[in-house]
Parts: sequence; structure tokens; C-alpha cells
Amino acid sequence: MSYGTSLFDENIVFIGRSDLLDTSENVGKDSKAKRLNYKNFLRDEGWIVLLDEAHKGDSKDSVRKGYIRELAEGKNNKGFIFNFSATFSDSFDLQTCAFNYNLEKFNLQGYGKNIAVLDSDLKAFRDKEKNEEQIVKILESFILFCAIKKHRENIMQKFSKNLKLAYHQPLIIAVADKVNTQDAGIKLYFEAILQILKEDRDIMSLAQNLYEKLSQNQNLYFDKNLSLDEEFLGVIQTMDSKTLRKEMFYASQSSMIEACRIKGNTKEIVFKSKNAKEPFLLLNIGSIREWEKQYLSNLGIESGEDITNGYFQDINHSDSPIQIMMGSKVFSEGWDSNRVNMISFINIGSKNAKKYVLQTIGRGVRIEPFKGVRKRFGQCERLDFNLRERFRNKALGIETLFIMATQTEAIKGILEGLEEFIQSHPLSGFRKSKAFKPLLVPKYRDSTSLQNKPYTISKCDFKELKSYIESFDEDVLLLNESIRAKDLGYQTLCKVKEKIANEGETKAIKIDGDIQTLKAENALSVLERFFHTKSKELDKFEEIKDEICHFEKFSSTLDFSIVEEMNAKIKEIVEAKTMEEREDLESKGVPKEYIETILQAQQNEKRAEVYGYVLDSSLQEHYYNPLVIDERQDGRIVYAIKEKSEVEFLRELQKYVKDKDNALKNYEWCFSKIVENVDSIYIPYFDSQNQAYRKFYPDFIFWLRHKQSKEYKIIFIDPKGLTHEVNARDKAQGFESIFGKNGSSIGGNKTFLYYFNKQNILDSSLKIYTQSTIAEIFYL
Repeated sequence: MSYGTSLFDENIVFIGRSDLLDTSENVGKDSKAKRLNYKNFLRDEGWIVLLDEAHKGDSKDSVRKGYIRELAEGKNNKGFIFNFSATFSDSFDLQTCAFNYNLEKFNLQGYGKNIAVLDSDLKAFRDKEKNEEQIVKILESFILFCAIKKHRENIMQKFSKNLKLAYHQPLIIAVADKVNTQDAGIKLYFEAILQILKEDRDIMSLAQNLYEKLSQNQNLYFDKNLSLDEEFLGVIQTMDSKTLRKEMFYASQSSMIEACRIKGNTKEIVFKSKNAKEPFLLLNIGSIREWEKQYLSNLGIESGEDITNGYFQDINHSDSPIQIMMGSKVFSEGWDSNRVNMISFINIGSKNAKKYVLQTIGRGVRIEPFKGVRKRFGQCERLDFNLRERFRNKALGIETLFIMATQTEAIKGILEGLEEFIQSHPLSGFRKSKAFKPLLVPKYRDSTSLQNKPYTISKCDFKELKSYIESFDEDVLLLNESIRAKDLGYQTLCKVKEKIANEGETKAIKIDGDIQTLKAENALSVLERFFHTKSKELDKFEEIKDEICHFEKFSSTLDFSIVEEMNAKIKEIVEAKTMEEREDLESKGVPKEYIETILQAQQNEKRAEVYGYVLDSSLQEHYYNPLVIDERQDGRIVYAIKEKSEVEFLRELQKYVKDKDNALKNYEWCFSKIVENVDSIYIPYFDSQNQAYRKFYPDFIFWLRHKQSKEYKIIFIDPKGLTHEVNARDKAQGFESIFGKNGSSIGGNKTFLYYFNKQNILDSSLKIYTQSTIAEIFYL
């Protein structure tokens, strides 16, 4: 079904199943038909489509993909599709993903179960002649499963009184590539279960072998350093056939199996031991008729009592008796469960099945040790730290999803392949410099003076707007534009009408140029936004708090081992002991011939290169250290200094600081890189090309306080600011409107703006804002 909701009287939101979209010939004529003709939803502007990526179609030439793309684009190609998924596998999706929160990240942050891939290839399920081998594999999984159940009981008895634990009842899901063919792997799996239930065999040696295998080499994804705890492994050693029958089948003795049909349900059938009261096995497939008519009767399986209600809908209930669910792709999506502790992929698991495998695993990793808490016990913030540490590895049995597969190596490859996703790893260890105080930053408020800038509209835009307005009676126009007589939109309309009546200059609107930038039907709302946006004025200078914060958000898509090396170097650089300045060395009587050597050694300690990326702490006056410089400009480190103009500026600054005659030696000083839209240090200005107020983020801010006079200066420097002179001029005018002419004193502080540019300046109004050398900037 699809539901439409009206928002703001103009936007419609539809929530529906994309697999119900179809062409008109496939849509039922009945008014109750579920399928929808996608063409009924086409519109010129297109749609913003939020799409669960798994539902867009299976093959690359999926017809459904075409429907969705056509709906999104519309006739004017204005909409877009936003795919979301926890299991992206297409390389294009990976490359264009806006945010990665895949299974690995989810798990490493403490959510969901740990994952263990068992070295127990289920290749036997390709060959009906290998019945004994199949039975051994299934028995191993049942021994492990029963140990998980007993382990849960032990934990609940030990901790639940005080902690109110809510751990789930464990569940096995067995999924296969085929369910109804003669050679279907799920049938061989089922027949092995029949044999296990019917026989009374000694399983102690199998339990001991399983214990030894898991003790020696069972790693967990994604924490390779975590191993199953000895208490849980010890439970495995205690398993015998009597315990297994009781825990697995609710049976006290060996027995046959019987099938219980569910009235009116063609997808489910349950099985129970003939000497048990509760079913332990649920088969859930597209249709059970083939199993009922031929397969079960050929196996000699009798029918038990018919059941009124199905079991799948109640599978998550704590009193559900189902221990095993068998099926095909029905378990990969569309249901959620905390219960799954074991998945058996039968004849599934090649790397070609990556999406299906990950989706199915995703259904099994959910956990809830406490009601409403989705993290593993040892990661729950609500618990006392000491209790978390004491309990950290005690629940690994119930908190682990164990996977068995026909192709174990393929499953491992899929999980390890998650690392191929473009991942972002944090860079850490940056340290704020011990700068002088206070470092002042400007704060702004809405201007109380009326906006005196006219809106500039081109001749052709104004002509179309005039024609649009005159084509309506005023009442109809107000209704069409959703304008009430006393609101701001009406004031805008009055200003436009004044301009129409008086083709000469008016204070509100100026006609200039002949380039079309507006649509007539949108022009009034654009003008309204312009007329009622308030400009800014300086409120005060305030000591910096968290206005510069980008250094706390450095991250990299480089290999994790490289990032680890970088983080180690960052720590090494910021903790390196620094010598006193030259004057201090001389005052201590250090011979002059050694001073340069000492200073050079000091300089070397402050700089490192990791795989071509520079970590530089030689400019100790920077707000944080070290600076991260990406001279290759490959963008693999977020917030690194990579623009050529910025790198050149820093090089010249380093040379200037080394000069004995540099003007900065007379100042206490500090400077910082500013990152646009992350840091909150900016200069408001009016963008004349786009007719809007914007924020100008210069690349650097400098703070200087003279050692003698205590005169305080703030200097904004933008090395790449003259790419477009019109925009640079707008920014300079914005600076002037806030701080006055360059170098004016306001609030007791002198404020400057400089474009660091070595080219000739054509616009004379920009000359006082442009310098070509560091010395010119600081020769104040």
C-alpha cells in the first residue's frame, strides 16, 4: 500500500513498497489492488526518493530501477534518489556513500553480537551419499547451541536478580539456496536432524573435539584480540546425548518426528518429536505444498495435530518453543530478532552472494541484554565501569553469533571484505598550543538599521515578473502565492508593484543586466527572502571557547595501519621536549657554534612525514599542533591543509619567522587555520551575484599583542581570495561594514583583512586588502 500525507499544503509524502510499482498492464483493475501504476505519480519536478537500496531491483537492468529513476528525475531532472542500506555491495554505492555505518562500525562501537565463523565447512550437504558427515556437522552445531542455552541459564541465575537481564532465548536459522528441488541442501539438513533425533549416540568425543577447536583458534569478528571465555567453553565439554535431546528437542528419549500443519497457512509447517509436547523446528518457505504432498510422505513422516496459529509471527516471544527455523531467502529481510545465535548457510556463501549473506547476518546480530539497550553487556554505559570490566567476557556465549557455511572461506572473505568499504578513521592526539590570552573572536547580532541594499534584477527577469503579476487579479494572485494581506509577502508585492508603476529607480529594486536567473513564478518568494533577511553588525569581541573545533574532527580514509602510524607520530611530535629559544640558550652560556645545531635538532623533532603526508609542529604558534599538510591534494585526510595557496603561505610564514628581522618577534602571537562551516569564525557579507547574505571564512586568523605597547591586532588572511574579483570585493565590503576600513580600531582592537596574492590587482578598491609578501602583512 501507499500512503500520502499533505505537508504545508503543497508537498506530498508517500510511504510505500517500491516492489508494488508496475506498469498499467500489470496493475489490477480492482480498486483494492495492491499494485500501483508508477506513471500516476510522475510529475515535472520529480521526487526526492528515499529508497531502501535492497528494494530497488536485483539485476543491473532491473525494470523497477527504471521506474524509480523516472519518478525521481521527472521531466526537468530536478529530483534525486537517496539510497540507504547497511549492506551496500555495489562499488558505485560504496564510492558515493555519504556516511558509513556498516556491520564492522556497528560492531566495533559495541552494538550487536560478536561474530564467529566456525571452521566447519558444510560441503557434505552437496552430496546425499555423505550422510554420516552431515550428521556430524549438525551434531557439532547442536552441541554448541545447547551450550549457549545452558550458558544463558547460568548468567541469568548469577546476575539477573540484581541486574534485571533480558537476554533472549537462542535460535538457529538454517538457510539454503534451494528448498523444493530434489537435491535441495535444506532437505539433506532436515534428514540429518531426523537421524539425530532417532538415534541415541555418544557425543562426548564430539563435544571434546569442539571444545579443543574453539579453545585454540576461534577468533571473533571484528575484535581479533577477543576469545571465547573458558567458562562458556567448559559448558561445551559437559554436553551429552541426554542433555542435547532435552535442550534441543524437548524429548527424554530417542524418537521419530511428526509434522503439524497450520490451518490456512501455506508457508509454514512445524515439526516436533513424537514424545514431546512442543515443536522445535519451523519450516518457513514460499510454499510448503511440495513438502506436504511428496517429500514428507516419502520419508514416512506422520502428521500430528493441526495447529490453529502460525509460529513465525511469534518467533520473538520469550515463550516461543522454536529452536530452529529453516528456509531460503525469507530470513534475509523483513523481520527482526534478538534470538539468533547460529546461522547455517547451506550451499550459500560464495562471494557472489555477498549482499544476501550480509543481510542475513544483519538479522542475527541484534542483541538486548537489558530492555531497550542494544549494546553488549560490557559496552553498556549505564553500568558501573568496574562491573562492566568484571562482566566484559562473561557473556560471550550468548553475545556471539556463530556461523557455519558450505564455503567457510567465502563467508570469511565477505566479512573481511567489509574493510574494502571506504572507511574513515580518526586522527587523534592534537594538542592546543599554550597561546597568550585572551584570543578574541568577533560576535555578531542582527542589525537594527533598515536594510538599504536594493534587490538587483535583470531586465528580462523583471519583464517576466511584471507579466506574471499583471496576468492575475490581485485577489487571485494572493491566493495563488499563499499571501495574506498583512504579511511580509504582501509588502514584497507592493514593492514590485511600485517598481512596475515607476520604471525609474526605487530604493527597493534596481534593474541591471540582461541575464535570466529567476523563474517568474518563484521570483516573489526570492525577493521576499531577500527583503526580510537581516544584515549583521558587530556585537562584541569575546574570548575564544570552541569556535575553532575542526582539529577534534580530523579523519582519514587511508589504511588503518597508516592512520595508526600517523597517530603515533602525532603523539611523538606533541610530546617532544622543546628547547628554549635562542636568547635563552645564549643566556645559559651555550656556545654559539652549538646553538644552530641544537635548534636544527629541535626543528627536526617537530616534523615528520608519513606516506607522503606532513605532520608539522615547527610553527608552535599555531592554535593546535601539529599541522597536517597534504601536498598531494588527494583529499584522503579530512581538514588537512591541501590547497596550493595555503601550503605556499605556510612555507613563506616559516621562512619569515626564521628571519632575525621579522616583525613578529616584537609580538606575542598565535594563528589558526579556519575550516568553512565547521569552525564558527567568519565575516558576514552581501553576495551581490547571488543577492544574498553569506558567511566569508578566511583561511587563517592571526592574533597579535605587542610586547611593549600591548596593542592588540586581529588579522584575517585569505591566500586564495582573488579567484573571482567580484566576490572578493563583496567580502572586502562586508569586512568594512563590520570593522571599518582596514586597520581601523574598534572595541580597542585593530582588525585587518588581507588577500595574500602575488598577481597584479586590477580592481583598485582591493589594493588596500591585498599583499604579496608576509613581510608586508606584518610590517604594521
